[in-house]
Amino acid sequence: MTLTIELAIAKTHRAGSRESGDTVELVERPGGGISVVLVDAQGSGSAAKLLSLQIAGRVIGLLNEGVRDGAAARAAHDFLYTLRGGRVSAELDIVSVDLASRTLVVTRNSEAPLVLVRDSGIEVVASTGGRIGVYRHTRPSVTEWPLEPGLTAILVSDGVAHAGRRWQQAFDVVAYAQQEAWPERTAQEVADGLLSAALAADRGNPQDDMTVVALKLHGGGAVQPIRRLALCFPLPE
Repeated sequence: MTLTIELAIAKTHRAGSRESGDTVELVERPGGGISVVLVDAQGSGSAAKLLSLQIAGRVIGLLNEGVRDGAAARAAHDFLYTLRGGRVSAELDIVSVDLASRTLVVTRNSEAPLVLVRDSGIEVVASTGGRIGVYRHTRPSVTEWPLEPGLTAILVSDGVAHAGRRWQQAFDVVAYAQQEAWPERTAQEVADGLLSAALAADRGNPQDDMTVVALKLHGGGAVQPIRRLALCFPLPE
């Protein structure tokens, strides 16, 4: 069966900051498919942005060379641990559509929930492997699922997962996911809707950098496949 990948990203920075410490990168895999990498560096602002760019760049470079996702995540941890001596952490997620194995591969060193939507229902990927950069022998958690139409992965940074806590009304990503009609929504609608809900929980003033990544598979496609990528990127004043 022919499958089409929809990928959407919606992100914003912490209120009062000009830079987001979250970085999202996309790369085509040498064996076919794509990988999306989300890095949420400790803190916010320009210093966190530079660090998350460095980590994401390391991971993307390794994936582009054919290194497996888990090994790339461990290398990123070793890089950060060596660079900062265990004093700075980051959350790292790699979500891959791997055509060599025909699986969705989720590699995690993160404490934020990842929601997986399938025909059988909604599943929360809770095993995370712990944040990178702090403990010498940190390893990622790697999980795989067979590719199928309707399979949707929803990835968030901790700014989304922790939205609303300042007002003792924590935003529940999983509860939000459970009430949505996923088959009718595009990946962009999923990402935009979840980010809007998190912003509302923070009363329009995000207390941390926020990122939502939505990856969705659906059946069908043109006889001559055409790949498209669109970007909307507001520039700071």
